[in-house]
Amino acid sequence: MHERYTRFLKDISGGIDFRSVAEKYELPCDEAKEAIERSISGTLSDIFRSDVECRLEGDGCEIYVFREHGVRRFPMEKLKKNILRAIKHGIVSALHKETVVRGYERLRYLAGGITGGHVAAVFEERIFIELDRGADKLVVGVCEREHQTPKERDHYRPGDYYSFYISSVTPSSNGRVPVLKVSLSRTTRSLTEGLLRKELSERLLDIRVRCVKRAAGIFSLVEAEGRIPRECIKVVSDELKERVIVRNV
Repeated sequence: MHERYTRFLKDISGGIDFRSVAEKYELPCDEAKEAIERSISGTLSDIFRSDVECRLEGDGCEIYVFREHGVRRFPMEKLKKNILRAIKHGIVSALHKETVVRGYERLRYLAGGITGGHVAAVFEERIFIELDRGADKLVVGVCEREHQTPKERDHYRPGDYYSFYISSVTPSSNGRVPVLKVSLSRTTRSLTEGLLRKELSERLLDIRVRCVKRAAGIFSLVEAEGRIPRECIKVVSDELKERVIVRNV
């Protein structure tokens, strides 16, 4: 493998094989390799203003430049340092994007559901939550200030545990770096509904419920097509720190 190729691959992976790259970005080896090939091909196509194909074979990187008069193999050792820097930057961006896309495919089904989690960090306008995912990889959600109940704002502490409604799971970006944003809420009526359904389900009770009105931190008004056990209502009331009023319909 060429020394400079080894060096920039080592910079992004902590090693020189695709397994190291894959582990760092939590990707299958084949997908990490394909992402790197696509990235190098795209970067060089833009620089050379021609179609360029990159193939990572064995310990080397083969570059083919397609022009009107034919195909020419381009030696990697002729790439200048500024081009290698562009290649490395493109690879890092491509692998971040691939990771975000895979994370979205894995987590998008969570939107519209209820989850619990511990406060990981607190800032003026938002809190970051380490979500309960069992044996799954760490997932961090964000609850913006407008989705925090007035009673709880400015009182969140790292390590505290709360339940949240997952408003959305969307690919986003932090500057130029792709990220996966999991948006959380403590104020929506859907949180009251979801927590009640969870408590009823654990007791094997099939009762339809609908939160028709809520003043977050004060009260929730719920319509239920059946009698909800008092202990279910108390659990939800304690979690939301508000009165839960149930009206049978």
